[in-house]
Amino acid sequence: MKTILVFGNEFLKEDSMAKKLADEIESKELNFVKCNSVDDIFKQKGELVIMDVVKGIKKPMIIHDVGKLEAGSITSLHDFDLGFFLKLLNEMGQIKKLKIIGVPEKGNVSELKKQVLKLV
Repeated sequence: MKTILVFGNEFLKEDSMAKKLADEIESKELNFVKCNSVDDIFKQKGELVIMDVVKGIKKPMIIHDVGKLEAGSITSLHDFDLGFFLKLLNEMGQIKKLKIIGVPEKGNVSELKKQVLKLV
């Protein structure tokens, strides 16, 4: 069974799509783990598979290169975002194999679900 760590904030419309999709996808081969902290990354062994919202895209896409992630500016410890954390782990040599399933902020959940399943 493949584990996919799902990030986002279900209380913010623009950041909730990944968790909505995880709720909608039923599969015996996939285990979606809804994460509220980047600490959940440390529990994973082998390939790290993440699903999260990517601003500005129209359809789901795969990202393998952490360097393509945009990290927000950090002004307090509450500002550490997933992109920043993944870049930091990569620089430290802690990420061996990474696959990010980026989903758009909005769209038809049924259609996005089909597109995500094709990428997994």
